[in-house]
Amino acid sequence: MRIRVWRVVGVAAGVVAALVITAVVAVAVLAIPISGGSMSPTYRDGDRALPYPFRGPDDVERGDVVATRFAADGPVVVKRVIATGGDRVRIDPGPVVRVLPAGETEWRTVPTAADWGVKPVECCGPDGKAADSPADALVPNGMLFLLGDNPGGSDDSRAFGWAPRELVGAIVWTTAWPPEW
Repeated sequence: MRIRVWRVVGVAAGVVAALVITAVVAVAVLAIPISGGSMSPTYRDGDRALPYPFRGPDDVERGDVVATRFAADGPVVVKRVIATGGDRVRIDPGPVVRVLPAGETEWRTVPTAADWGVKPVECCGPDGKAADSPADALVPNGMLFLLGDNPGGSDDSRAFGWAPRELVGAIVWTTAWPPEW
């Protein structure tokens, strides 16, 4: 009887150890490293974030945080999706970010950080980049307008223009490291 109990305990400990090792390896392999402060306070420099397991570029929605590129040969960046193809977007002095979702008639105000620092505010030109004066721009189909949660410390669509939806590598789900207990 005593041997049977220890055998069950040993098997249970082995299963738990295998699950822990699998989780550690998954975080090490799948986690998206966050570098810089452009997504602060949502994500901080040094965080590692996990992607949604079964969502890809076709599933991107307004408000999602994505790991993407502005160009095929560009660096991977982590930014928030403000507008998708067919939406209209503008940034007025204040700054106030506004989106007119495709097929709707009322503009929505997008909550953003209060401190925009010295980065360009007024937007958007026909290419999605910052402009000399506020104007609304139509996001082309297959493109996204992205901003960092810390706009004052973010190089985003205001600097690079539209981001191709097809270059989205992952939709960010949650922070994997450091653990938030």
